[in-house]
Amino acid sequence: MRKFYVRPECDAGYGKGDGTSYANAWNGFKAVDWNVLRAEPATLWVCGEPTSSGPTGFVTLHIEWSYLKENEREARTDPRRESPLAV
Repeated sequence: MRKFYVRPECDAGYGKGDGTSYANAWNGFKAVDWNVLRAEPATLWVCGEPTSSGPTGFVTLHIEWSYLKENEREARTDPRRESPLAV
């Protein structure tokens, strides 16, 4: 599975800024290339603020848009709910 990284936005950016490693992470969510993530399943590591001892934390997101697109369904109402909103 492919791995990509995004770090908090900063003026200097990170290496090549292509998201392929922690050192070359995307510079904030505005810099994420979502088209790169949609081709095949991928993991996006969302890294915390950097400190001298390393990042303060991270969250990993598994992105599998190809599967979701193939199994896309129309929203339909659930008769068990009182709300007429689609679920």
